[in-house]
Amino acid sequence: MKRRATVDTEAAAAPPASLARPDEVAGHSALAQRRAGPRSQDEAEQRYVAARDAWVTAMRAANSGRPADMAALALAQEAYEAAVTERDRWLNGNNVAVPIEVERPAGGLDAVVGQELAWRRIHAAPDEPKGILGRLKRRITGR
Repeated sequence: MKRRATVDTEAAAAPPASLARPDEVAGHSALAQRRAGPRSQDEAEQRYVAARDAWVTAMRAANSGRPADMAALALAQEAYEAAVTERDRWLNGNNVAVPIEVERPAGGLDAVVGQELAWRRIHAAPDEPKGILGRLKRRITGR
């Protein structure tokens, strides 16, 4: 009888599979984490309620003092905090618009002048050092 009760508390304390962390589900990239997150306010609310219920269940199970129950509580707490953060983000609705500026290709006279200046920068003779070092360099290179 004692063994059966422990199995039930472990099953109750474990967070549901829908509350798995995004990096466990979809990898470690930022894009994968955004795709694994809630896509609407309703979905964020559902995840929050599920995480809250799993956390409450884990709190009750952690009263036993077993290390496994304490570990399950830590995982449930982490999932609950992530769900609260996501829910708050959706409730605040702070969407940031990122302006997209199309780079216009240079054309006409600007392109020709830009190419000429780039050619001159590449082919310009470097300044020769003056003094004894400059004289030695010119003598060695034959200039």
